[in-house]
Amino acid sequence: IAVTVENARLRAEAEQVVILQERERLARDLHDSVTQSLYSLTLWIEAGQRSVRMGHLDRVEEYLERLEEGTRQAIRDMRLLVYELRPPALEREGLVGALQERLDAVEKRSGIQARLMVRGNLDLSPQIEEGLYRIAQEALNNALKHAGASTITVQLCAKGREVELGVIDDGVGFARDAAVDTGGMGLANMQQRAAHLNGRLSIVSEPGQGTRISATIPRNTCIAQREENSKDV
Repeated sequence: IAVTVENARLRAEAEQVVILQERERLARDLHDSVTQSLYSLTLWIEAGQRSVRMGHLDRVEEYLERLEEGTRQAIRDMRLLVYELRPPALEREGLVGALQERLDAVEKRSGIQARLMVRGNLDLSPQIEEGLYRIAQEALNNALKHAGASTITVQLCAKGREVELGVIDDGVGFARDAAVDTGGMGLANMQQRAAHLNGRLSIVSEPGQGTRISATIPRNTCIAQREENSKDV
């Protein structure tokens, strides 16, 4: 009984640590994205007001365009943060439903043409569904924040003993080698999640040519580390 009680206490403490870490991450994201965007908007407003007082009306249109662009970006960032604060849809809807809900709630409402394509009978374990969802979430966040994409496609395809997740956007792309070497854009997190599932991550991107991120995972993978530590749509 004492061991059971102690294990329950340790699990509760671990859950509290995770909650605190998530709150800190959201606070950092709020500061780094929305707060900074709103501050930039105030600067453009002040610049526009000065131009009006000085009679430089030709500059006002430029400032208004930057205001519009900054406002749209702030709205995208806020929608993303609000979505992340909601109860997880993965347990309620499964992988396919959770991905569709994410695209509907964030990407489509941000003016991006987003679609989810599913082929084959997935029939995945909860651990694999969670890992693939987190990889997709990271890739979608990157596309929303950095790519400037107008279309995003998420693909799920069951092929024999493997399942492949693909996130493809038509955005600005990036120098893949430099981003991987620096661990930027959450690429290291996605690689670690894929490796944790005994899978592999593929990144194809070039400046101006969009990005494709693919994760290929064995369907019957054994997640030893975790066990030790405890049709178009």
